[in-house]
Amino acid sequence: MSAQRFAAVVFDFGGVLITPITTKVDELAERHGVTMGELLDVMIGPRDVSTHDHPWHRAERGEIDLAAMVHGIIEHAGRRGIHLADHDLDFLLDGVFDVHHEVVERIGDLRTDGYRTALLTNSFREFRAVLEAAVDFSIFDEVIDSSEVGMRKPEPDIYQLVTERLRCRPGEIVYLDDFLANVEGARAHGWAAIHVTAVHTALDDLDALLHHTRHPH
Repeated sequence: MSAQRFAAVVFDFGGVLITPITTKVDELAERHGVTMGELLDVMIGPRDVSTHDHPWHRAERGEIDLAAMVHGIIEHAGRRGIHLADHDLDFLLDGVFDVHHEVVERIGDLRTDGYRTALLTNSFREFRAVLEAAVDFSIFDEVIDSSEVGMRKPEPDIYQLVTERLRCRPGEIVYLDDFLANVEGARAHGWAAIHVTAVHTALDDLDALLHHTRHPH
């Protein structure tokens, strides 16, 4: 029996192409005397499902702008006893991060080797210019930004959309993401997926996965 053939590799942005947002959330949590998990729950909402009302989720679907999201999160946090201020959100969303250049280079190598590549990111409309200033999006065959398509990870429809745009079968796609819920959502759709906890390890895992399959034609 021949090995499975992968035809496309899909990448998350935060935590994969750049340093993760959780680094800043951890610093904010320490300032406010709560755990990172508690602050993540308040600021970003549940990671394993999408809600219709959490401000972060609504902004990632493009339903509200960034200013409305910030206002909503501050109110939501206050009801949970965490008193955030505008400057806390400014710190979290200041667009200051480090690019993982080794990942960007690997994407170029993958395209040279014949794989299709895509970016699948939960983001905000106002951040698109920031993302493109950090990473040249021409390295991707497809870019799926949650705020542009009106759905977000881990909603099943967004994985289906990526599959259709890549013109692949689900089993031909490998995905890398730093949030486990998004990885599990991809696997539920039939993709192979790598949970990124360290970039170098994830790239090694990707190489091992691809090298044990037939090369795409």
